[in-house]
Amino acid sequence: MQNEIRRPNARAVVTEILTIIFGSVIYGLAVALFLGPSETVMGGATGIATTINILFPNLSIGMMLLVVNIPILLLGLFFYGWHLLWRVIVAVLVTSFATNIAELLPFSMITDDRLLAAIMGGLLLGSGSGMLLARGYNTGGSDLAAVMIKQKLIKSVSTGRIMFVIDLFIITGSAILTRNFSAIFYSIVSTYTYTFALDYIIDGNKSAKMTFIISDKYKEIAAAISTELDRGVTILHGLGWYSQHDKDVILCVFKPQELYRAKVIVKSMDPNAFMILTDAKEVMGEGFGAPDL
Repeated sequence: MQNEIRRPNARAVVTEILTIIFGSVIYGLAVALFLGPSETVMGGATGIATTINILFPNLSIGMMLLVVNIPILLLGLFFYGWHLLWRVIVAVLVTSFATNIAELLPFSMITDDRLLAAIMGGLLLGSGSGMLLARGYNTGGSDLAAVMIKQKLIKSVSTGRIMFVIDLFIITGSAILTRNFSAIFYSIVSTYTYTFALDYIIDGNKSAKMTFIISDKYKEIAAAISTELDRGVTILHGLGWYSQHDKDVILCVFKPQELYRAKVIVKSMDPNAFMILTDAKEVMGEGFGAPDL
């Protein structure tokens, strides 16, 4: 009978909940203290929500974050189902709520320097998003939209390039609607610092993590990785030199934000499993995009 994945222990659950809350609070403070007051528009749902707030100040950015994400989430549920989207939905709800609460607090813009506000806003937003992504929680917006466009409409273009086009369209469109073209400069600065912080938090400067998993329960682990993470798995046949017994080894490549869930899956199914993780500097193929030629 196939072994069921054990439920995570209380400490792991508490750690995950605190990470979600802390990451979302940082996300909300970035918007309430820096990006919103300085009218710095980034890409994604945050950029659209900020633009709406600039045009209609009575509409909070936190509430607009949720409203903008609703149609994207509905499409995601239609294509992928609750099983693959529930973490995105949780992240969207919590970050929207945290942003909305942060905007209601008696804060004022910490600095009148728009450049400093753009830098700090991007760093905080990237840090909050990175904490969520490191645990597998995606904040939706252009990330999810780009994945759906890539898989359903334009398969020949990388997800990163689709995201770039979407974000560029949002930033440029916002400048036109608000008639503030100098804001494009601050948006670029904020986007750069956001990316820097995000990469630093989730170790995204590495393309991927190549993982070897040695376990007698390799079939169950491989099936769980394939089902829960939608990640391809290769079984290598080897020989344990000391025992002189045949060993089947799982070879799999994970994105940085998938690594935590992969560890949970492996350790919950076989606490004695042997895992080897190494950096893969460049990965090409299904799920990782094509090489730039």
